[in-house]
Amino acid sequence: MVQIIKGEVIHGNQLWRVLGFPTANIALEPWIVEDGVYKVNILFEKKIYHWAATYLEKKWVFEVHIFNFNQDIYWKKLKIIIFDKIRSNKKFISETELKQQIKIDIITIKNLKDYVLTFWTFDVIHPWHEFFLKKSKFYWDRLVTIVATDKNVEKFKNHKSSNTITRRLQDVKNLKIADIVSPWNEENPLIWIKLYMPKVICLWYDQVWFSQKLEDYIKKENLDIYVKRIKPYKENKFKSSIIKKQKKEK
Repeated sequence: MVQIIKGEVIHGNQLWRVLGFPTANIALEPWIVEDGVYKVNILFEKKIYHWAATYLEKKWVFEVHIFNFNQDIYWKKLKIIIFDKIRSNKKFISETELKQQIKIDIITIKNLKDYVLTFWTFDVIHPWHEFFLKKSKFYWDRLVTIVATDKNVEKFKNHKSSNTITRRLQDVKNLKIADIVSPWNEENPLIWIKLYMPKVICLWYDQVWFSQKLEDYIKKENLDIYVKRIKPYKENKFKSSIIKKQKKEK
């Protein structure tokens, strides 16, 4: 299950740095995270990073090693999403053995590639769509975005789409955020869950279409999928209806 923590980077004993794997240390209460090594994503200054992390329960310290990163971030605040637990912590007889295990953990984490899934109409692309997709991508490695067909747009929104499915698919691809962009499957809309088995599904904060069917399916199949609703972004300015109206008035 996805777990989200926030914290300020503090000074540690710099053991990982001596071993060649510098970490950012965050103090946590012992009951927040289970002792062990994890795969995590981190949000720092609006950019997503992939990290290996370990929580040392006896020290109450969450240590995160970022891949390909070399910045001074002491006393900066980080938002961390904890995903898979790789293994439990254990004692090592030497620094050489510990270093080898760290290398194995990093390889294991880098080989774990899971999906976050999104569904939307994307009729008339605007900054909210970019906000929505970027926020969604924070919740895992690969973002799969499903675009509603023309028929579905009319069904969900009670009006025809301003742009064809072909145009809307290309518009989403042009944002260069989603790793996979596909049209809605009208015959089997749940096929995307079966195909990618996402760990997270992100929905717009008030998204109604398909959401109830989706949640019922997750519950019925007893799937370990975290459904996250993304908060609104400048709703009074960036809504398709407002943008369409502005275009008509020009």
